[in-house]
Amino acid sequence: MDIFVFSREEIEAGVIVPSDYVVISIGDPDKPRARVKAEAGLRDVLYVAFRDAEPSPSAMVSAEAGPMTAAHAEAIRDFVRRHQGSVGAIVIHCEQGMSRSPAVAAAVSQSLGLDYRRFFQMYAPNRHVYDLVMDAFERGK
Repeated sequence: MDIFVFSREEIEAGVIVPSDYVVISIGDPDKPRARVKAEAGLRDVLYVAFRDAEPSPSAMVSAEAGPMTAAHAEAIRDFVRRHQGSVGAIVIHCEQGMSRSPAVAAAVSQSLGLDYRRFFQMYAPNRHVYDLVMDAFERGK
């Protein structure tokens, strides 16, 4: 299984993936969903929206407008598990393709027994996002 990371701009321009694939589309809560092009091989898209932030006990922000929650991570885990035997790749994007999507990519890769270190070497994964997705996979074993 291949795991790819892109920015919103890249995913909206269209991507070429050499196998059947699914997309995890991570957006900001106050922006419209990314326009994921229905390229050849695209099988499904999961849309989630959360901020590129760490939770703050003092912040008075609703779950819908705040950082990633356990429910977001569980939705990602369930989506990956549903498709892992039927596609050759998972494409993950966020607004810039530098923090949230690499964090999800690293956690998904590690949970599937793939090399996850490259996402920490090439990007700046959001640690909160990574930890929540890892926890979701661990809890759902």
